[in-house]
Amino acid sequence: MTQLKQKYKKFIVSFKNQLKRRYMMLLKKERVEDGIKRRRGECVGCGECCKASFSCPFLFEKEGRLLCQIHETKPTVCQTYPFNEEDVFPHTIGKCGYYFIEETEE
Repeated sequence: MTQLKQKYKKFIVSFKNQLKRRYMMLLKKERVEDGIKRRRGECVGCGECCKASFSCPFLFEKEGRLLCQIHETKPTVCQTYPFNEEDVFPHTIGKCGYYFIEETEE
């Protein structure tokens, strides 16, 4: 596959995922909340989610990590990524520091 086709495919897949995320966050809030309760780990600063279909204008690099300029006030759609196993962008698999347990421990 040519590099242009790879970029196009990444854009299309990521864009579809972003549309699905917004739908879930607006209309399936309970499912999103349940997934977040099972989420563990932390952001490793790879920035791949922030460069999904469009690069975030608030992303900057510092000491080899990609960081958010508005981290303290970033939108909920960013704070909740990923909210469950299905919400992981394909190009971030193996890079993202988040993972999910089967059930909440509470």
